[in-house]
Amino acid sequence: AARPYTATKMLMAASAGVEWMIGKWAAEDGDVSLSYTWRLDKNAIAVAFKMGEREAEGMMMVKPGTKDVIYGAVDNRGGMTTGKWIEYNGNATLVTTHTDTDGNERKMAAQHIKTDDDTMTVKVSGVDSDGKPDESQSREVVFKRQK
Repeated sequence: AARPYTATKMLMAASAGVEWMIGKWAAEDGDVSLSYTWRLDKNAIAVAFKMGEREAEGMMMVKPGTKDVIYGAVDNRGGMTTGKWIEYNGNATLVTTHTDTDGNERKMAAQHIKTDDDTMTVKVSGVDSDGKPDESQSREVVFKRQK
């Protein structure tokens, strides 16, 4: 079942079990890179994403007054992505809506699955009408930690 990924789980890394995500990652084929970096006294995590010619930079943070961990990013094509972290199948999962420059929206979910300390599988899928990952059509990208 999907439930919100709480601030305690996300930003208090020692108890969260997501400290392993912090760092630089690259897809095995080299086409996609991703990094997570602590910022602002561990009150936010900077996210950088690159796939081919598309680049995006964003931040994840706790929404004040809540326990929700939210995400916001912009890309080099003028698009914007917003989202929220949830726990899905026991994994940290980012459910997002991407809006392109024409206002078209696309929803997706990205489960971050720890294989080992240096390997992460990101399972990308659509989102159903309830806002939960729809795994009927999904693909997986395996990332290796970069030193």
